[in-house]
Parts: sequence; C-alpha cells; structure tokens
Amino acid sequence: MKKLVKMSLVAAVTLTGLTSNLSANTLAEVANNFDVFGYAQVRYDDSDVNGAKYTHKEVLGASGKLTDDISYMFAGANLEVDDTSGSAPYSGVLMVYNYFTYTGIQNTSISAGKVGVDTPLTVVYDPATATSEANGLTLTSKLANINFTASYFANTNFDYGDTVGIFPGTAITGGESYIQAGLNTKIGEVSLDGLYATMEDKYKTYTLGASAGIDAGSVKITPSVRYTASDIDGVNVDHELWKAGVKVQAGIVGAEVAYGQTGDGGWVTFDTDASANLKGWKVGLLGNDDSKLIKAGLNVDVVPKLNLSLTYADMERKTTDVNEIYATATYKITKGLTAYVRMAQVDDDLNTDKETVGRANILWLF
Repeated sequence: MKKLVKMSLVAAVTLTGLTSNLSANTLAEVANNFDVFGYAQVRYDDSDVNGAKYTHKEVLGASGKLTDDISYMFAGANLEVDDTSGSAPYSGVLMVYNYFTYTGIQNTSISAGKVGVDTPLTVVYDPATATSEANGLTLTSKLANINFTASYFANTNFDYGDTVGIFPGTAITGGESYIQAGLNTKIGEVSLDGLYATMEDKYKTYTLGASAGIDAGSVKITPSVRYTASDIDGVNVDHELWKAGVKVQAGIVGAEVAYGQTGDGGWVTFDTDASANLKGWKVGLLGNDDSKLIKAGLNVDVVPKLNLSLTYADMERKTTDVNEIYATATYKITKGLTAYVRMAQVDDDLNTDKETVGRANILWLF
C-alpha cells in the first residue's frame, strides 16, 4: 500500500509538467526516493464562556529527490472546525506545501513555490490551526558558521488582519508581497539570530534573539532573550515587545520562568503563537500595549510516558489585569501517537466571572 501511495504522489509530480517522458523504470526509481509523511489530529475545546468546538486536521505529504540537485515537497491538508450546534463543511484539500529546491550551489539552497514560513514571527507548524505559507522564492546559504536566508513572496496566507483586527488600521488580505532577510549563528553555546521583514504598504518589523544551552552535570539550563519591534503604516505608535526567560531540566523535573513587556504598542507580528510573543495558554502580550507578563511553570515525568505540568501566567495591562492557571497531562501512547488533556481557569478583570476552559487533544504523526 505504501508503494502504491508513493507511485500516486510521484505521478502527481509528473502531471505538473516537470517531465512528460519518464519511462516506467525511471518513475519507479523516483518513487523509491520519496518519503510519505503526515499527521491526523482531533481536538475538543470547551469554555463556560465561549462554548465548545471540535477541530479536525489531516495532513498528507511527500518529499524526495528528483535528481542529485533537485528535490520536491508537497503536502495537502484538510482543516475543519465545528461548534456544538452542527458540523461545518469540509475545507477540501488545501495545498500547504508545493515547492522545488535546488542545491547545486555549494552550501546554498534555492526553493521556489509555496513554502512554509519558519521565523520567530510566524508559525510554520501547528497540528490544529492554520500555519504560515507563502508563494515565492527563498534562498539560504552558509558562510563559515553563519547561515543567511532571504525570501521574496508574491503573496501569503497572512490574512488574519481582516478577521481579528491585527495591526490596527491596516487590514492584511494576503495579496501583499512579503520580503524577509535574516541570519543566525552559534558562538560556543550561544545561538544568535536576527530577522527583518516587510509587507507591501503594511508594516516593517525586525526581531533579535539569543539563547544558550548550558549543561551543569545532570542539570540543563536554557536561558533566552528576544526583542521585536514593528513600524505599522498609518499608525503613529512604536510597537515593541521584549521577553527573557530560562528553562531548567533536572532529571524528570523541568521548570520555566519568563518575563516580558510591551511598549506604547504591542503588535509586533500577526500570530499569537509565534515565538516573538510571550504567552501562557489564553493569556499573551501580543496586541496589548504598555503591558507586563510573568509566566512560571513546573512539569514532571511521573512515568516515562506520562508528564504532568502546572503553569501560571499573570499579565498587568494598562488599565486591567488578567491571569490564568492551567494543568496539563500528556501521555505518549506509542511512537508518533500522543494525547493530552488540559484544564484552566482565567481571571480577567474585564469579566465578572472567572472563565473555566478545558481541552482534550490527540495527535498521530507518521
């Protein structure tokens, strides 16, 4: 069956016009160079304030070499979100990735097509929601121990501005061009990165980050810091967000503490799950001006397959405060198959009653 799936995927590549005269033997050889991957996810969320919903997402893709210097990747996805009043129509198959990569230049790769946008400002992988993709060209190159990347995208799926009011005064439709350039390097145990991005007639932003991995016997310490700022067209406010934190792992016990602040404006990116933001589960700095957030968490591997964690986040906004506390139990059922349940209580000064939120999630990666 796997062989038949591989042959079907490569046949799809052939139909794109990459080649029209491959012999049967050559097609089989190409199929043998392809790996099939994907995942299936089911999620149930419930809130005594916002009600319940089900989320289903399925992804199937393939990647592999066509020649020594050219590889190809594609992935299709179905995403459906239903509330308890009834099932929503299926989204149909959405093309998530569809791109060719050329590696014929030493220490350099060039990708063309629809690619994932993997930066501190974006989320390239999320098992239950939309991820960041764009159509265009991306070049990555390595010089000594410095990695460079530059991209030009004719359009993106960054259309959140129309629905949730991100970047006030500037609606993002997805049809705008998007340019980004960045670099990262490692000096000893310290990793450094920087990225500049601009969207046509919408905004400009940059982010700088540093992190380290320190092994102290049986204890691993991971400190990190990041600063992000943006200039939004038509908005006369400087938007910035910085955060610093440290994670500690000692045997079966892990802990995390983080702190962050925003300036006169808090919109530095469009995705609340991006690493440029500091957030707990439902509480985060992004979009909140003149705010401060502190987050602390503790987790323990009760048994090799079961992890329990408790996290607290408290945010002081300009006029009101909000805090949350949530517990998560994560169980690794078998290789690639994981489930977790989570319960939280959110206390927002804007609301009279505390909100109770729950989630059950199962994810199969293959």
